[in-house]
Amino acid sequence: MKKIIIFSVVLVSLISIFFIVKPGESITQSYYSGDAISYQNNVYIVTTNTGSLEIFKLADKELVPLTKIRPYNSLFNSYGKFFDAKFSTEDDHLYVYAVSNYTIYKYEIIGTNFELVKKTTNSFWEWHNRVDKIGDKLITISAKGVKVYNTDLESIVAYDFKNINAPYNISGNDQFLLSVDEEESALLIYDINKDSIITQIPLNFKFEKGNRRAYQDLNNNIYVVDDYQAKKFDLNGKLLGSFTHLDYQGFDMAASGLTNHVYFSNGVGVVKLNSEMGLEDYAWTGNLGGYAGWAMGLKVVYNQGDKIIIFNNSNILVLDDKLDKIASLTATAEAEIYPLESLFLNLNHNMATVDSEVLVSGGGFLPQEEVNLSFNNASLKNIATDYRGRFSTKIKVPNVANGVYDIKVTGNDSELSYSISFQVR
Repeated sequence: MKKIIIFSVVLVSLISIFFIVKPGESITQSYYSGDAISYQNNVYIVTTNTGSLEIFKLADKELVPLTKIRPYNSLFNSYGKFFDAKFSTEDDHLYVYAVSNYTIYKYEIIGTNFELVKKTTNSFWEWHNRVDKIGDKLITISAKGVKVYNTDLESIVAYDFKNINAPYNISGNDQFLLSVDEEESALLIYDINKDSIITQIPLNFKFEKGNRRAYQDLNNNIYVVDDYQAKKFDLNGKLLGSFTHLDYQGFDMAASGLTNHVYFSNGVGVVKLNSEMGLEDYAWTGNLGGYAGWAMGLKVVYNQGDKIIIFNNSNILVLDDKLDKIASLTATAEAEIYPLESLFLNLNHNMATVDSEVLVSGGGFLPQEEVNLSFNNASLKNIATDYRGRFSTKIKVPNVANGVYDIKVTGNDSELSYSISFQVR
């Protein structure tokens, strides 16, 4: 693909399109995250952004759909939604793990066949936001932290490391966990053996909150992109190198681990760097895979060279190591409006006196829907969520007797609800 330097006036026009089309607002499906794997010389891609578990296989210059399913609830005779998925190879078999509400599913992919191997539902109402692997260990990520599972999908270890507002932003290996924490404007490094955060590295953000994920190489060097620079650090937080990009929102940093290159996405495109953070190449992805591309989620696998998979808003885009297009799949089906993340609710104080102000924030509701806040079943106020289905507002503690009460938030359209205990003293 011939690289073209785009004049600023053209670039501004394109960017105005990109910012209009955001996950949750488009009338078509929006792809913003997923996973990819190279297995038996084939590239597979999975995403749950539409609520369905969608798996694609790269065949020649096409992304061929293999399956699109939703979890079935026999108790209510209805179909739910998947929230995340992760590929895994075990004993030379290809599997995909997926999570929905309180349940973990394990499927095997055999050619074009797709079989459920096992599923397990927890009995303690822990809502799974994500599923991932650290080394060869399966993990789930929730508001309660990170849990490790054995091959029977039984939880064996738990780590008190969380990012409640952005569970997507947790990554790592079997030694260290990473979290791009927008609230703290920092990258947090958690030592699994010490069971504690060992390093907090300042980052610079200027755009709205979004999915951002760091990458860690085999030497435990850490690569992360904020809204100004892509940066390389050691475990102590020492800056080893940096690359200044175009001041757009930094999303993911990724690599195959089998070449000397790392890649990052910043909405307008993807950038290829060497391991010393020197520029190698770049590609604008706005129209490369279809109209209104916006490069967010990023995966890199090695298959006769690096293959770069970009979850590009209106499409899924696959590039080769020269950042030339191999294939793309354009979202055409009209998307159902659905929450972009699991329900959560936070208070800045868990106890207070009558007439005190309490900050209530939460998410997991429909984008731009009105939600009702109630205290002990008495309505306090209505407030609109943002385009991600999140909100933040202050309430005043009503004149009630000392005791423990529920603060509840209910979506007026979705009828989704979440409550949290609060003590009046």
